Amino acid sequence: SNTSITVNGGTFEIASGDDAFHADETLTVTDGTIHIAESYEGLEALHVKVEGGDITLTASDDGLNAAGGADSSGITGGRDGRFGGGPGGGMSSSSDGSITISGGTLYINASGDGIDANGTLTITGGYTVIVGPTQGDTSTLDYDVSAEITGGTFIGTGASGMAQTFSESSQGVISVNVGNQPAGTAITLSAASGNTMITQTPELAFEIVILSSPDIVSGESYTITVGSASKEVKAD
Repeated sequence: SNTSITVNGGTFEIASGDDAFHADETLTVTDGTIHIAESYEGLEALHVKVEGGDITLTASDDGLNAAGGADSSGITGGRDGRFGGGPGGGMSSSSDGSITISGGTLYINASGDGIDANGTLTITGGYTVIVGPTQGDTSTLDYDVSAEITGGTFIGTGASGMAQTFSESSQGVISVNVGNQPAGTAITLSAASGNTMITQTPELAFEIVILSSPDIVSGESYTITVGSASKEVKAD
């Protein structure tokens, strides 16, 4: 669309050599089942809003991309929230793109960035899983201005070279470099009580893990098990 797209329901089976959904202005998904078997970028618009629905996508570049106007990869800016560095210190960006996830389930398999918010990323709900590659200039999360999570569950894996984590949160976030792990290596997060909180088995190799949910409390310690190795981590 040269303007906006809204998906309020239905079932979509899409395979595209370019973007599966592209809107120059706003792309909103409130309901429906979307399966994107092949795409360059899965969902792209200046403003991407996922409010509901069940979305599964495979992208040869970015899974979700905030880029307006002509089909492009947006503007490259700074990378705040780097692992070990915290927010701040990135280059400024003129991009005003945004990605908002407030509901639904979202599974992204991306050969580029999982979520590329050329501007801001806000997650307030839903269940989001991202698996990304370990090679090239890729990141599970890529944003220029900020990435905030205040609700929902987020499970992300991918490369470490350009890795960013959330810059702001009102629930616990665990971001850890686990070294080179082959595809199919199981990840489990357990509370101090021993109860399992999150489990995921990425279908691509990975080096970093980013986890967040309303049950993860900032400042508390948890055990993350990757394959047969476990270690204690403290939530940010």
